Amino acid sequence: MENHRNEFTFSRQNILGFVWTGLLVGLVSGTVVSLFRLSIEKIFERVVEIYHQSHHNHWLLLLIIFVSLIFAFIIGFLVKSEPDIKGSGIPHVEGELKGMLHPNWWSVLWKKFIAGVLAISMGFMLGREGPSIQLGSMSAKGLSKWLKSSRVEKRVLIASGAAAGLSAAFNAPIAGLLFVVEEVYHHFSRLVWISALVASLVANFISLNIFGLHPVLGFPNHLTSLGLYQYWILPVMGIFLGLLGYYYEVIILRIQWVYQKLEGIFRLPQYLNVIYLVFAILPIGYYAPQLLGGGNGLIISMAGKSPTLLVALTYFIIRFIWSMLCYGSGLPGGIFLPILTLGSLAGLCFGLLFENLHLISHDLIPLFIVLGMSGYFGAISKAPLTGMILVTEMVGDMRQLMSIGVVTLFAYIIMDFLKGEPIYEAMLSKMSLSKPKELIEPTLIELTVSDKIAGKKVRDLHLPHNALITTQMSGKHSELVSGNTILRSGETIFLVVNEPDIAKIRAYFMET
Repeated sequence: MENHRNEFTFSRQNILGFVWTGLLVGLVSGTVVSLFRLSIEKIFERVVEIYHQSHHNHWLLLLIIFVSLIFAFIIGFLVKSEPDIKGSGIPHVEGELKGMLHPNWWSVLWKKFIAGVLAISMGFMLGREGPSIQLGSMSAKGLSKWLKSSRVEKRVLIASGAAAGLSAAFNAPIAGLLFVVEEVYHHFSRLVWISALVASLVANFISLNIFGLHPVLGFPNHLTSLGLYQYWILPVMGIFLGLLGYYYEVIILRIQWVYQKLEGIFRLPQYLNVIYLVFAILPIGYYAPQLLGGGNGLIISMAGKSPTLLVALTYFIIRFIWSMLCYGSGLPGGIFLPILTLGSLAGLCFGLLFENLHLISHDLIPLFIVLGMSGYFGAISKAPLTGMILVTEMVGDMRQLMSIGVVTLFAYIIMDFLKGEPIYEAMLSKMSLSKPKELIEPTLIELTVSDKIAGKKVRDLHLPHNALITTQMSGKHSELVSGNTILRSGETIFLVVNEPDIAKIRAYFMET
């Protein structure tokens, strides 16, 4: 009980304690993620340059193949030694916050850093943002070990590190906070939001000092706004993006069967799937190097000078297929930026079609690229607020929030109507989770009393096993809970649960 008393003391500490925690997390996670991002950018620039030079010196293609195969074997053996570095990393962070996973923070940190840099900088159509979120959270977990934090503190630090990771990767501190609340933590916790906000701001400050004050997707010109008489286009576009997002999720959750077929033919072990991609990416790098990587350069170039509808559609198909193959291989890279890139291409195709139908003018095309990013991401992640704010921060233009909001809302509604799941939760549910290696111990979690349970007595709740409500708090006042305690809407309750049961307990209170 002493451990729970210490954790509860943490939950009531003053605001300066949260600020200090967030500051430390932001410094550590922001530095790690900024170095990760810088390494990728420098190596990727050189890779693209060599692809361009190979048109005049074909021996360079052999050099690319040779170096890529070396990188492939390094990545493969790192993945074999530490399976928790596979893929995006965001489902792993969610799994840990739900008590379902307990990765070795140091092993994941340095292996994900090296393998992620090699995989993404080689030109594979993967994003740095998922790995950045995992690197930020693992850096924070290491910090929690050094600070000898309680289990509650450790979860707060991990969530704050995830926010700092996204902030440093995109220069988007508010989106970093929203993503943790909306997608990773799934709960607006006062233990988290102050620490995560400070961590995001500090990480963003470090990133800005390295990469400059320009938005990550700073467009050449200001976005032109739609006229009010054209707003009927926005729901149509939202429906279009919602449908595309749903089929994206359906395919990416089943793409593993491609590699299962290849494994049956070539007998290569699963951790060497990257070798197939080395040869699959070569023609793209040689003929269309602008399509390589996460896609932020492609988005900016399309906003400056948009291609024809046929070219944009071709780009979308190529990026769709190759990003699926890249992620399905298990490479240490994410889908965050590739989703935004596909969304921008979908928005571009939609805008060019409407331009050809003489329904919009050409100067609105950059706006449709932005609307595509937000709507597509909001549908697939089922995190519409994050999508809206993220794209706004990345582009650096707040004036289009109304249009962005309408498109993202309709895309989200269509995704929900088709019973699409949040993509990272769906990926977590498909992961084969081993039983925790750590000793299962009770821990403290906090939840907000919803309208569904407000007014009920604690004894009438039919709580799951191994769950005990200890305290109800209102502002600075707290009361110990008994069976006769009436729960009040909007107030915070603290529960003692076994850590692996966190997800089940949260689901119960959300569905009650």
